[in-house]
Amino acid sequence: PPPPPPVAERTPYRPLPPGGASYVMEIPARDANGVRRTINTGISDDESVWHFRSAWNVAALNCTDQQYDPVLAGYSAYISEHASALKAVNDAIDRVYRQNARSRREAIRAREGQMTSVYNYFALPPARADFCRAALDISNRAIATPPTDPIAFANENFNAMLLPFETFFTEYERYQRLSAEWDERYGELYGPSQPGW
Repeated sequence: PPPPPPVAERTPYRPLPPGGASYVMEIPARDANGVRRTINTGISDDESVWHFRSAWNVAALNCTDQQYDPVLAGYSAYISEHASALKAVNDAIDRVYRQNARSRREAIRAREGQMTSVYNYFALPPARADFCRAALDISNRAIATPPTDPIAFANENFNAMLLPFETFFTEYERYQRLSAEWDERYGELYGPSQPGW
């Protein structure tokens, strides 16, 4: 009998970015020590507290489904009950900016630019689902056992706010590797039909 016809290779769909992200994105790179360089890298202790507060603020604004109601409640309680301690942290950061600037206006603009970057970082849409879950966990714990030391609470929970973004960046790097392999193998033949090629 004649040999069976060759089995046609099925071309897989080009890999999709995680979390509905764009097909092309700039992901924060890692330095020689393997540390990913982001707006939250190499900051002072006071800035860590303030970035944590900012992350919680972003979550309170963006995690708006009913299941996330504790996020707003927990954040509101945190900033109202610890207003003086948080103001002291903010004032300390402002002093550093003023010391490093030639004028008060320059210091304000530098600080505002930095904080805009912080808020934009935590508002990254593809990481939002995991970020909201992390903020919900922090908020539920804060409501169940209100923190007496807001600085310690921020330090203990800041990494939990950062983890969803590190997870997303790692998943996106995997997507980049897989899509590059797809482009190498199928790109010339099928590329125009595949989003992202």
